Amino acid sequence: EMITEMIQYVDDNIKIKAFEADALYAGINIDTDGFNSKSGPRTFEAAAFLKKKGADTIAVKKLFANSIETYHQKSSLINSAHLYKECAVAYTEESFSEIRIAASQAADELLGITGVKASFVIYETNGVINISARSMGACNVQIVMESLGGGGHLTMAATQLNCSMNEARKRLADAIDEYWENNSQE
Repeated sequence: EMITEMIQYVDDNIKIKAFEADALYAGINIDTDGFNSKSGPRTFEAAAFLKKKGADTIAVKKLFANSIETYHQKSSLINSAHLYKECAVAYTEESFSEIRIAASQAADELLGITGVKASFVIYETNGVINISARSMGACNVQIVMESLGGGGHLTMAATQLNCSMNEARKRLADAIDEYWENNSQE
């Protein structure tokens, strides 16, 4: 969005190639979760400018398409979810080829459950337990992940743990408990 604004302010008649407009539009799309968060009038103005310069929204959507295997993996993760203190927690001990993609997308989708303030997806890669965390701002997942040695920001964070899946699930539950004890549940 910032780069697009800079292009507009430098020279509104600047020539940019269609693939460059697509790339900028794709970046805005990712940053705003498909224009669903962190977007305002300037975001839409930047998107309109890129559309005028040749951005193809269908081509951008195709950039984010998953294979059927990744889609099944994401669905499996979502189906494994349970609720714990206003958080959706999912995990798998299976190894998938695109587990990182499936886990992050599952974490995003779990936020669509009524009453869920944060989501956590636990999975293993190369002997390391990973936790992908998301929120829409009602729970600071950065704080939860930092308590486990990870990081990120308010709405998107992660960590890696060198322990068993059961230990990771217990440590995550303890971190969630600690977070809710120390932060008001407005």
